[in-house]
Amino acid sequence: MTTSLEKPYSEIQKTFADTNVFITGATGFIGHVLVEKVLRSCPVNHVYLLMRPKKGKEPYTRLNAMFDGPLFSKLRSEQPNFIKRVTLIFGDCEQPNLGLSPSDEEFVVSNMNIIIHCAATIYLNGSLKRTALINVRSTRDLLLIARRTHHLKSFVYVSTAFANTNQPVSKEIIYDCHMPGETLIDMAESLSAELIDSITKQCLKTWPNTYTFSKCIAENLVKQYGQHLPISIVRPSIVTFTKDEPITGWFTNVNSVPGLCIGIIVGAIRVLLCDKDAPCVIVPADKVANLIITAVWQGSKKSNDGSVIPVFNYVPNNLAPPLTFSQTRTAMVNVIKTHKIYIDKQVWNPSLLCIKSKFFFNIFFYLYHFIPAAMVDIVLWITGHTFRVVPLYSRVYTMMLDMSYFGTGHFKFDDRNLEALISRQSAEDKVLFDIDMTKMNWDTHMLATAYGIQQYIFNQNGNTTAAKKRHRMITTAYYTFTGTLYAFLFYIMYIILNCVFKFT
Repeated sequence: MTTSLEKPYSEIQKTFADTNVFITGATGFIGHVLVEKVLRSCPVNHVYLLMRPKKGKEPYTRLNAMFDGPLFSKLRSEQPNFIKRVTLIFGDCEQPNLGLSPSDEEFVVSNMNIIIHCAATIYLNGSLKRTALINVRSTRDLLLIARRTHHLKSFVYVSTAFANTNQPVSKEIIYDCHMPGETLIDMAESLSAELIDSITKQCLKTWPNTYTFSKCIAENLVKQYGQHLPISIVRPSIVTFTKDEPITGWFTNVNSVPGLCIGIIVGAIRVLLCDKDAPCVIVPADKVANLIITAVWQGSKKSNDGSVIPVFNYVPNNLAPPLTFSQTRTAMVNVIKTHKIYIDKQVWNPSLLCIKSKFFFNIFFYLYHFIPAAMVDIVLWITGHTFRVVPLYSRVYTMMLDMSYFGTGHFKFDDRNLEALISRQSAEDKVLFDIDMTKMNWDTHMLATAYGIQQYIFNQNGNTTAAKKRHRMITTAYYTFTGTLYAFLFYIMYIILNCVFKFT
């Protein structure tokens, strides 16, 4: 069987040859795809993953569940013994020094060649205290470890393209922040969450949320502690479903845009707080993984002379074909209907309103979501069940408010560093680690997304009998309800007109 690890190696593969790679955030969405790609396409000696217990599951239980998933099926087929090249290092980015034991810290210092820091809490308006500990302190502590590492070839910090959207144009530079990283870390370590919450708005100033604020501060720590290191920063925008590798349409994070896509496809979300003409800045997860790997290669070429740390904005605004929220909405709804993709958990007929006015959004959200949800919960209560639909839509409503900044903003990004990076890739690496989005076909990507939701979220292989039956039932209910509603409205209009004519 031919695999991408056969010699001769490409330029990027040579950077990874026989190296030990340390990755944080491996269980996250980007982390999943990155780990798979590194193991499948990079001739590493060993991969070490920082992991903690979660929801009662021990780290190795979580790791096995991760490797048993469909994302790793290709890797399992090509390299059945790949797991022998993976070892867990127990830790927690919320703890000092990433929760590493002294022996594990020294092991990292003595043995790691490549460090990739993906770990982060992505809750947009999460507690500033917790966000600072995970996103900021862990970055500083890992940088301090990297500075002591004996054989470091490259360090990549994964930030976000939205770290500096309070600037007229987000350039590929590290912007200064009004609050030093050490100050925020001291606050998080010494003050209560309640006290920090009370001053969060004053701390944020022109940043829209705690997530983007923390990422800007963390970048400044990279600048402060990363000088003279082979280091680079990768800034992806909104990361969505895989485009090509290792399977199309895969994802694991149901928050943010992927979660909204699920709601749209099953007809559960019909109103979105966004500007239909605003750019929809999404990038496929496999492209992001390729960029991180390419940045490792680029970072390894950097001389230790204290030169400017390279930053790469990964956004579709300039390189990829234009994409607006209106186009995204139309494409998502159309592919479902055109290709007859049915979900056995369908709630209603898929359709979507894009509304940028918060006032009108609130009105339509109540009409289309809260009122029907309340009616369902009443039925559940009568039948002896607990309320669950209104609380669900309350969380969706909060998520939409949090995301409205990204859905209504017309952001501008510079990506000349990214273009130069693509041009420096060898012909072979342009295929192995493709990061060029100039040929993106968004309609095709939306179709893959819909099929991915059907297969990987709802575990359906095609249109099942149950899904077809539910679709017919929902369609009948939809047209019956719509017809009845229009008939009622026409009747009301008839009465009003009749009254007017009688009075005149």
